[in-house]
Amino acid sequence: MTYYQESTRNLCSYLLKLPLMAWSATVALGAALAALLVWLRWRARNLRLLELAARVPGPPALPLLGNALLFMAKPNEQLKLVADIIAKYGEYVRFWLGPELNIVVSNPEDIKLILTSNKVTKKGPVYNFMIPMIGTGILTGGEHWRHCRKTVTPSYNKKAVAAFARVFNAEGADLARRLCARDANSFDVFPEVVNTTTQCVCQTLMGLTKDDSMNLTNLNYVVSNTRRMYSFFFAKMTKWWLQVPLIYWITGAQKVEDTMIKDFHILIKDIVDKRKNALERNEGTEEEVRGIVDRLILNGDFTEQEIRNQTLALFTTSQEAGAKIASAVLLYLAHLPEWQDKVYNEILERLGPEDDFITDEHIKSLQYLDMVYKEVLRCMSIAAMIQRTVEEEITINSGKITLPVGTSLAIPIHMLHRNPKYWPDPDKIDPGRFLPENVEMRNPNAFVPYSLGPMDCLGRVYAIQMVKTLVVRTLRQVRLEADGRLEDLVLDVAISVSFSDGYRLRVYPRRPKNTRDRNIA
Repeated sequence: MTYYQESTRNLCSYLLKLPLMAWSATVALGAALAALLVWLRWRARNLRLLELAARVPGPPALPLLGNALLFMAKPNEQLKLVADIIAKYGEYVRFWLGPELNIVVSNPEDIKLILTSNKVTKKGPVYNFMIPMIGTGILTGGEHWRHCRKTVTPSYNKKAVAAFARVFNAEGADLARRLCARDANSFDVFPEVVNTTTQCVCQTLMGLTKDDSMNLTNLNYVVSNTRRMYSFFFAKMTKWWLQVPLIYWITGAQKVEDTMIKDFHILIKDIVDKRKNALERNEGTEEEVRGIVDRLILNGDFTEQEIRNQTLALFTTSQEAGAKIASAVLLYLAHLPEWQDKVYNEILERLGPEDDFITDEHIKSLQYLDMVYKEVLRCMSIAAMIQRTVEEEITINSGKITLPVGTSLAIPIHMLHRNPKYWPDPDKIDPGRFLPENVEMRNPNAFVPYSLGPMDCLGRVYAIQMVKTLVVRTLRQVRLEADGRLEDLVLDVAISVSFSDGYRLRVYPRRPKNTRDRNIA
């Protein structure tokens, strides 16, 4: 036996004779040393990243973990933690999640610079958690997001949206009729509104007929669970332990995710199949007003799975986000009777006393409604925080900070819209903030509800027309009331911002108006 073999045998014999506690300590020490070596090696390979990161203020970080322990909180508390960090360190804050460098930027001018730069056109890593459900593309980024976006953009332009006004008016009138039939008890208006926005989306962006949209497989399930789906993914984004595959599987979260993916895609398959069959029968619409599903199918560059993924992403973001905005506008008007009177009387003055067809020109003339709409977007962000990845070094803060390649940039829109530097008494609900004289005094980049740049919100024109049409049709028929103060309602801040307890209000049918009693609310 050689010396090496004998030494190895002796070492093995020694280890086998060790007590359990000693053995565990030895293994733990070995693991710690291995982790330390990995950490030191990583630092040696990322000297530039570490050098630039050190120039940005932020909380002290632990080896390997970084600031991960700081974010051991409930998902709806994560943004408050970020807000506290911003309050302590300023408009530029650095923190580490393991080896991942995150920099929060809340200066309006640099937010504009970053979002419009061609050096920062990659979505941040948090979006990866939605990829199993909706794949890569318009919402999550990836290699083909530009092509996906270019393909569907014509369905969101002004000409297409103007043609969609027929559907918005019909569904808005139906919503008003349903609300008129309710009693005077308080109720959550969101379920009524989301059913309406879902029908709007089905008959416009999805390209379906009314009959087809009323008979879709799993539609009610998807409408009822869309908010749950995004809350589920937000939990995965913000609970780092759920990002460990074994833990994710043990907790049962993987099974829940797989079930949701299956059930949501049953609906989307039905939508896509219906449009394929219609196109085969030459029942497509004119190119100018074609829906997104038809465009994806006819393009020819997308696989069946890619078509379904993009359809699901745009379906859920359009009907869910639109419903949240419309419900919030109605709730704001219910809590702000003086603004409800202003909006209602303006409708009578600009559109007349009859409940006629509402056009884009009508919508543009309603300035008070626009102010309420914008105050909703300020307080109820469509995206509470967005994230981008730096692909090429970019300098901000007047040259004082250079963002290294690979940095995850966080843009805290919810906090920006409540920054007292730009919004006096920011927690107070006041549509008057958007009077022209107030807007002129404010940095225009302090209000970015749709984001900016090449990855901004695709559906802003569509949302404005749909939501405002629904609100006008509703206000013509009912008066809205609510108890308490808006400022006292609890917010649920996750991927988007909503009210934790729903959108509760009461409705009372209005008596018919004529030209002599327009100013009577």
